[in-house]
Amino acid sequence: MFAGVNWLGVGLGFVAAFVLGWLYYSPKGFYPIWSQSAGVRHEPGDPMGASFGSLVLGLLLYAVFVGVMMARGQLGPLVLGYSNNAFKKLGAVSRRVDAGSWGLSGVVMILAQWLVGGA
Repeated sequence: MFAGVNWLGVGLGFVAAFVLGWLYYSPKGFYPIWSQSAGVRHEPGDPMGASFGSLVLGLLLYAVFVGVMMARGQLGPLVLGYSNNAFKKLGAVSRRVDAGSWGLSGVVMILAQWLVGGA
């Protein structure tokens, strides 16, 4: 399953998507409209360890998935983004923001693969 996977591209894509996500969901990014639409409010000191850990794990698995798909010459991972949010009971704006984040992360991961010669 992992034959031909460009692990450098996976790592670079993961790091780049993580940084992009940090900026994307920052207070100067989409966090204000996302949190309003989702009905979520975070306060300083809220315990975020489990949420952050699952985010990192999920993003790493997404980077591996993109690497596997790229090794097979397929760009299909981007279609999963919005369906991932269709079952959440969040506002439409927050679902679109999340889908945009998923799609941008996938594009960044694909570009990372190409940058280091993975496809």
